[in-house]
This record gives sequence, structure tokens and C-alpha cells, in this order.
Amino acid sequence: MRLNDHRPTAEIAAAFAPQALAVADHLRAQFPDAAVSLGPDSEFSAPGDFWAAGSAGLEAGMAYQDFFGVGMTDRIRAAHLIAFYSRQLSVVLGAFHLGAGLQLEVAGIRFEDWTRLHRGAAIAGKCYHFCLQPPATERKGGEEGVRAFERGFIAHLTPVIAVLKARTGLSSGAQWRLAADALAGAFLEIGRAIGDEARGMAEALAIVKRPGSRLYSDALCYEQIAAVDPASGEHISRQYRIRCGCCLYFKTEGGSFCDTCVLLEPEDRRARLVTHLMQNGGA
Repeated sequence: MRLNDHRPTAEIAAAFAPQALAVADHLRAQFPDAAVSLGPDSEFSAPGDFWAAGSAGLEAGMAYQDFFGVGMTDRIRAAHLIAFYSRQLSVVLGAFHLGAGLQLEVAGIRFEDWTRLHRGAAIAGKCYHFCLQPPATERKGGEEGVRAFERGFIAHLTPVIAVLKARTGLSSGAQWRLAADALAGAFLEIGRAIGDEARGMAEALAIVKRPGSRLYSDALCYEQIAAVDPASGEHISRQYRIRCGCCLYFKTEGGSFCDTCVLLEPEDRRARLVTHLMQNGGA
């Protein structure tokens, strides 16, 4: 089952808190690329097997990054892959954390096909599908819940980052920065989806600004961009996540900097984000 089409069985409904099923219901439309199954399923690989050196899961993920750019090296593929994977992991685990205070664990993973709509056209792609198991501990809130999420997120990503470093040479530090970016971006998106953007940002910052955390960053932040729509005169604004890591896309053939790239000068970045804001009407 997925966040966008799940149908819980009676057994699954009994194993998971009602809040978990409600979270999946509420978010499935907003995050069509976030695939999740609740409860045991033999069609998934255990995380350690999926991300083992030389595994089919690792190599498939690396190869898929060529979908996004031309002339990628393995280091660029690794940067894209850890950003891509961390974002989907953050959305899935973050949805249950922010939506219900639940710290679910990943019991299995598979890499599967999915189709998305872009400007009315169907585009084939791939996504990670996570099989989650009920939390070992009861629901947690406040600072204790944030710390529990941070521990689980780091524990899951640590072997992934290690194998990508060994496979490609991309440093652990570079990968953790991209993972922090993914977490902060996902929490902002989830906060919007549940109608509490401020909480999403606050909880992400409680993690990425905590000294000593592997996800700590001085540069990562949120910035509110405002503009006036020249057609209507309406004042529009939006919060953006400003990145601390670089996906290296600018090094691909014909590549460029992302609008929130840490390598851009602040004024250049703000000008790009104003343009993005105007093109999207504040959405």
C-alpha cells in the first residue's frame, strides 16, 4: 500500500495507532512520490541488504540519477542519490512524526516504478517504497519526540552514507549536509500540508541547529520571500528552505545552480526566488 492508495487491512489497523492511518490518509494526495506500506511484507529487502555494497538496490539507485542530468560522475550521482533518498525518507518518516508524534521504523525498502503528471503529461520515474513497522515506544511529543526522530533518521542513514562514500568517494560531510537539506525541506512541505508550517520549520531547526548533531549546519535556514503581483497588486510571500549542501548538478553537462543553492550569492538567490514566487503565485 502507498500513501496515495493505501487500503489498511484489519490486522494492520489493529497493529498501528489510528493516528498513523489518519496521517497516511491526509498526506497521500500531497506526496504522490512517497510510497509506504504498513505492516509486514515479504516483497521488501531489509535496509542492510538493500544498501549493501554492490547490491542491486545501490546500483539501481546510482544508475537512476542519470535520469536527471547528462555527464554525471559517480560523485555527482552519489550527491543526487543521497538528496533524492533522504527527501523521500524525510517525507515518509516526517509525516508520521509531525502528524501523529509517531517514530516509525523502516523494516524494508524497494525501488519501484511510478508515474507523475507534469504540465499535463505523464512522466515515468522511480521512487523508494518503505515498509514501516509499528514504533517500539509510545507516542512522543515536544523535545523528546524531536530527539527520537533525529536518532532514528541518523541511524537509518549512517550505513547508506558509508556505502556511498566507499562506492564513490563523496565525503560523509557533503552527504550529511544534503540529508539535512532534505529533512528541512520535507518538514516545511509537511508543515504546509498539515496547516502548521511554523511547527514544521521549528522542529527541523531544532535538529539541524543542534550543536553536535551530524545534521548540524550554520548555513541551512529558512527565508521568507515576498513580492507584489504586478497584475493584481496582491502581496504574496512564501517560506523557502535555503540549502547548506550542494547536489553538484552545476557540474553536469548544461547544468546550473539550483535556486536555493548554497553557492549562490544571497542577492542572486533572492532574485531567483522572487521569480519563482511570481511564476507560482505564492503557491
